[in-house]
Amino acid sequence: MQNSSAGQNLIAAALIGVVKQIKAIKYYPPGHPALQTAAADSLRGFEPVLADGRPLALSVRKEGFLLDDTPVAKGSQILAQLANFCFARRIQYVTFLVGLNSSDLHHFVHFLLLDPQIIQKQGGFQAILEKARMTTIWTNIRDLDEILQRKHRIEALPEDPDFDPARILTEVKEDAQSHQVDMLDLGALVAKLEKERDDGRFQYLLQELIPLLRLQLLEDRRALVLRALLLLCRCATGKQYTQERRKNALLALDQLATDEMANYLVAYLFASDSDQKTRDLLGKILAFMSNRIGRRLMELLADERMSGKRKVLGNILVRSGTPALPILYEHLPDERWYVVRNAVAILGDIRNQEALSHLTPLLQHDEIRVRRETIRALTKISGQRAVNILLQVAVNHDHETQRQAILSLGAMRAATAVPTLLALLKKSDWSQRAIDLKKDAIRALGEIRDPAATSELVRILGKKHWLRSKLNNELRIAAAAALGDLGEKSTLKALEKATHDRTAAVARAAAQAIKQLDKAEP
Repeated sequence: MQNSSAGQNLIAAALIGVVKQIKAIKYYPPGHPALQTAAADSLRGFEPVLADGRPLALSVRKEGFLLDDTPVAKGSQILAQLANFCFARRIQYVTFLVGLNSSDLHHFVHFLLLDPQIIQKQGGFQAILEKARMTTIWTNIRDLDEILQRKHRIEALPEDPDFDPARILTEVKEDAQSHQVDMLDLGALVAKLEKERDDGRFQYLLQELIPLLRLQLLEDRRALVLRALLLLCRCATGKQYTQERRKNALLALDQLATDEMANYLVAYLFASDSDQKTRDLLGKILAFMSNRIGRRLMELLADERMSGKRKVLGNILVRSGTPALPILYEHLPDERWYVVRNAVAILGDIRNQEALSHLTPLLQHDEIRVRRETIRALTKISGQRAVNILLQVAVNHDHETQRQAILSLGAMRAATAVPTLLALLKKSDWSQRAIDLKKDAIRALGEIRDPAATSELVRILGKKHWLRSKLNNELRIAAAAALGDLGEKSTLKALEKATHDRTAAVARAAAQAIKQLDKAEP
């Protein structure tokens, strides 16, 4: 039902009910009867959505909500505003369980209205929900089994007749009063660390920094957090520091390398007010920490819809180099083809020979886009092992990957591929598919520039075939171009003869090849 058009409309109506609750809370004073009415109306909107006994699990993006990767009421400005409101509070997934009640909805919306910085200081939105013992609404947990396990633990807690979820709001707001003091303390602590020369005292200050820094992952603290992380990276890698200080700085970075930190730094990286220098520094920090946050970076890469941002995230993992390999290998069996493609592309850019054995099975992947990316990766990694794999693809795989493998062998200038390519040219097959493969093989031979291909290319250029003249001329044109690339002076006579060919396209290709030969003269 939820995935049907009618189901999508019901979900949209339920979410609009949440928007109405937000407006009611902003308008009416606490305790006003209209607030309970708004919560009850909102609950009625969710009841038909949850009527089939399944939870409602939504992904949250800045531009809207997704149900199983399908936008809910795409283009709705109201839902886009609500999604952006949730996203600003670092809510990326929200799940409503069967048994949802108006009290939980009422408090859920109140918590949504908290300042994003205060929410993060409390450990995130889900931490607040659990403090309030709310078990019908969950955020940022995708695994339903984990949700149910946590739900069971919360519901197993001893009854407290005086407990009121609203009390959490009061506690949170009271805690906010110490917020400014904490921020001042962090700035002073970073300044002390920058000046500290004694390694023992430096280690002691790090023990204060780590928990304090975790509480300061707030938008207005970005510059200070960046300053602290840069200090740790410098201390972890600088040869001017003692081994003890480098070790302690690395340990601190390991403890700070959490999913929350990754989310925070990536948000900072893509913030509209981040300049290029800041983005470069953030990229270096993320790459340095990638052995711990690589999995989260891969998740963010999978969820990112903008190609430019995907490229930035991919480049961070590429800069990580060898330490990123195990994480990338973990994602190669993923059921989502685009996740596999992302991992393959990054492996290709890292260019480590070790990856070849992991990439080879993907040449049989069901998704053509994965097979294409795998061939590109093999080409970038290069080396004789990669050439041997591509030679197998050139003769034993589907037509499209065959063609890509052949062209890749040419781009790699793989001389060992020449015998295979020549054998392909000698096959007697006049289908268009076979002709396309032969043209690719001819082009590859021209790029490889091995004189061993000269006689066969001259033979093809001079060969006439009256019954299949159109297809044959396609091969002759390709052969002329390849001879120009090959640059062998011994082919000049054959090319000059071809300039008088009755087929104008062949004559033009031969004339162009002669110009290339002339340019190649010393």
